[in-house]
Amino acid sequence: MAAAGLFLLVFLVYLVSPNATPFDSRWTVHTALSLIHEHNADLNEYTALLERDRWYAIECVQPDGSRIYPLQNREQCAGGKLYHFYPIAVPLLAAPVVGPAEWLLSKTRPLVQWVAPGPRRAFLSGDLASSSMMTELILASALVAAAAVVVFLFAMELSCWPAALTVALVFAFATPAWSTGSRALWMHGFSMLLLPAGLWAMWRGRWALAGMVFVLAFFARPTNVVGLGFAGIYALTAGRRCFGRFVLGGLPVALAFIAINLGTYGSVAAPFFFTARSNTPSLGLHPHMGEALWGNLISPSRGLLVYTPIVLFSFHGLWLWIRDSSRRALGLYMAAVLLGHYLLMSFYEDWFGGHCYGPRYMSDLSPLFALALLPLGRAARYAAIPALAISLFMHAQGAFCWPCLEWNTSPIELRHDQSRIWDWRDPPFLRNFRK
Repeated sequence: MAAAGLFLLVFLVYLVSPNATPFDSRWTVHTALSLIHEHNADLNEYTALLERDRWYAIECVQPDGSRIYPLQNREQCAGGKLYHFYPIAVPLLAAPVVGPAEWLLSKTRPLVQWVAPGPRRAFLSGDLASSSMMTELILASALVAAAAVVVFLFAMELSCWPAALTVALVFAFATPAWSTGSRALWMHGFSMLLLPAGLWAMWRGRWALAGMVFVLAFFARPTNVVGLGFAGIYALTAGRRCFGRFVLGGLPVALAFIAINLGTYGSVAAPFFFTARSNTPSLGLHPHMGEALWGNLISPSRGLLVYTPIVLFSFHGLWLWIRDSSRRALGLYMAAVLLGHYLLMSFYEDWFGGHCYGPRYMSDLSPLFALALLPLGRAARYAAIPALAISLFMHAQGAFCWPCLEWNTSPIELRHDQSRIWDWRDPPFLRNFRK
């Protein structure tokens, strides 16, 4: 009952939060619909829509296996297949919800004629392609609300229910779960659900399930290779039998996605998973490494400690777990994942995350930061209240303040002047309070 109430509360708050950011994810619903109706992942049936959006995040795979990205016009892909550039796992995981929702809503079509034309009527009529932004917002809200439930249930096994409920609400409203994960159906929401679910499975000794979940998390977002890798080490330290079950659980998932990639691209991995990519930012040593290391922490536009200062107390909680022999393995695993992910994102040329609000690239770790608050004592909890209040304010701005998102393009496009990342005179979170 508590889990259902938590889901409903978080889902409804997310649903009434007006900001939607279907930028990179804008073809997720269309790809899911293509999987359902065409039994393939290409978007050729939506060519007119792709052209209208200037082929944003669309790649072409020619019959000979060659790839064109970015695409400039329809003629470049004559005879080829058009695909969303981002991982197929996201629309594949969304399809089991998109399909029934489309069918159910289509049955109510005669009853919604009174609704004014537009996205609402299209959605209520079951036309999810025309109302893809609304569909994304609803599905992403449900997805991250489900992640809050997973955090709550896992925390219940680690502490008492009031503490579990508190950290679940902290995750839902005082981290990028609210301002990023719930605002569009992109990869981050699935990371927020799968990472704590995999960790929970490991904690309970369900190694095959853990392997399956962590491998799925990797194919949903390749940066989850950090969580997968350290989960493998965690399983190995538990014994060879545990590690074997972990591998056997993940193997079918890995083989399924390898088969999809071979059929689509002729390679084991999709181009998005390559560390070095043509015409898009790559992963590796780059001239702005120092800036990235600091910017991911303290930048006024992307700094984790600026937008989510409550995580300072998460670090203290991890230290308490590492000192506790009964929680040491859990604490070490979480600390390793947090540090590894932070370093990995700093090695990425596009470390500031493009058009977004706050520390988008660190958002995947939100459930781990929330769980790490569990071991805090009473004094630390009281001391954390100001940091919690700031975190709530920051992420409420990302969910409600559209000028805060327009900061990326106003007064000048961020990619044309990256010095704005450090401009404390005009931080995104204060745009709602400035003329």
